[in-house]
Amino acid sequence: MGPTSESNDATRPTIVEVWSPTCADCRAMQADLDAVAAAHPRVDLVVVDVSTDATWARERGVLGTPTLVGFRDDEEVFRHAGRRSAAELEELFVGVESGRRPSGIGRTDLALRLSAGGALVAIGLVAGPVWPLVAIGAVVAVVTLGTWVRHR
Repeated sequence: MGPTSESNDATRPTIVEVWSPTCADCRAMQADLDAVAAAHPRVDLVVVDVSTDATWARERGVLGTPTLVGFRDDEEVFRHAGRRSAAELEELFVGVESGRRPSGIGRTDLALRLSAGGALVAIGLVAGPVWPLVAIGAVVAVVTLGTWVRHR
């Protein structure tokens, strides 16, 4: 079930920001979130402050702040916990606005995953070879490359 707000049309693309005034990551992300939201007037931004209204978050299983939950046609299309960069926020807004499911995976995440896969392959080859490590590293690298190509 989508956001409940009298000013919000449940069929409009909506991003719900679950935050707390005591959350440092929430405050650090706020300027970028406000700027991206202003650039996407067809997406509603609804703010839920868990320090004053924890019911919405609790009923939907939100476990921490900041959490961003995207809705389109009253269906949840993504949920991401933790601080997001301006580029990642832009991807989330564009995704919920256009109807495609945003990956929420930033370039840094992809680079780290690809590096980890490559490292496992290299360690597996140098240490023996240890074929299970080589195989796991190759799978990590291939899945990461597939994710990068799909969400480019």
